[in-house]
Amino acid sequence: MDTPEIETVLLACQTVERQGAFKSVELTMLLTRSFVVLAPFDQTKVRKIREARTADAKSRGASRFQQMWYAAQAPFALIDGYPGMTIADVMAELPTARTLGYADLEEVSLLESTPPPPSHFGPRTPGEPPHKLMLTTTTGEISLQVDGHTDPRELRRLLKEIAIDKFVANE
Repeated sequence: MDTPEIETVLLACQTVERQGAFKSVELTMLLTRSFVVLAPFDQTKVRKIREARTADAKSRGASRFQQMWYAAQAPFALIDGYPGMTIADVMAELPTARTLGYADLEEVSLLESTPPPPSHFGPRTPGEPPHKLMLTTTTGEISLQVDGHTDPRELRRLLKEIAIDKFVANE
């Protein structure tokens, strides 16, 4: 699909696509005003970020545990790097990504997870249940579990902009 270069990433999150009863694939989902981009999760880039974060923590005199904790946040650092990137840059970095626009979508439904109890560990704590996103496309269904750390209101708003009249509200 030909995408305009002026499109910029507004939201990035981790997702898991169910491809069968016992098979799933980790993906990075990027949303712009007009497109949903699904790309394989880049483990090589995460490994490089993890090594850089460990070296940075070590140079600051952090303990071994602090170094491991800082390095463990690498997947979030990867995701946080995409907002603001242009689609052209994303496609250059992630050439195997699938791009879905309005014409490719037949129906989009989002089932939000229940909000977790308040946490004193901050916004990114383990155990937050994922949101379920179903994309019915011209070539089939894509069932995604979206990282529970993703703001459901922003996700819903952007999906409505992309899918317009094809968005089905699930509460």
